[in-house]
Amino acid sequence: MEIRQENLLKLVIDSYIRTAEPVGSKFLVSEFELDMSDATVRNELRELEEAGFLTHPHTSAGRIPTEAGYKLYVEKLMAPVVTPKKIRAAFEQIAREAVGDEGVKLASKALAEEMQNAVIVAFGPDRVYYTGLSGLFAQPEFRSADYTINASAMFDQAEDLVGQLFERVVTPGPAIFVGSDNPLGSHFSLVTARLPNNTIINIMGPLRLDYAKGQSLMNLILELSN
Repeated sequence: MEIRQENLLKLVIDSYIRTAEPVGSKFLVSEFELDMSDATVRNELRELEEAGFLTHPHTSAGRIPTEAGYKLYVEKLMAPVVTPKKIRAAFEQIAREAVGDEGVKLASKALAEEMQNAVIVAFGPDRVYYTGLSGLFAQPEFRSADYTINASAMFDQAEDLVGQLFERVVTPGPAIFVGSDNPLGSHFSLVTARLPNNTIINIMGPLRLDYAKGQSLMNLILELSN
């Protein structure tokens, strides 16, 4: 893939994560002041779609990322973000004032609030805590009844599935599982990390998850857990 196409794919995904609206060539040219014509951008987006990284809803001329597009974004294109000082201070206060499982639960609630998605904590293969369901179900994807049913089924089975997380989350830093790579459910993505006490904490959201922000917050939690 050419650098120009990589840059356009990143812009499409960044925009879609932020707005949940299909992204068109005119929007990209005007929003990011691209030194390219609408026609050139449109052709590049068409090639990205033919390569399987983008698709488009039938009712819109704009594009949205595919699972393959998100995976390439996470592996190569995603830019790191810095957690704002105010948010860092809030997590530092939690780390000072609460310890053990209670501290993890308070941090999880703050994490869910900040991400506006669910957080699932596996204290062990048979003990699961989750929070942030209101934020998750408020995401635009849940306008689809099928999406809601899939999410509900995933939570019903969570305790049966978390054992797979303990097998797969082995790296010291945050791991990201996109769609079909997610052991908890292929309609969703995870940003996950194993804490020093072997608890596994997971941000779960639709494929349109803000992976960079989630990774930054997970790094902060890991830092404060050591």
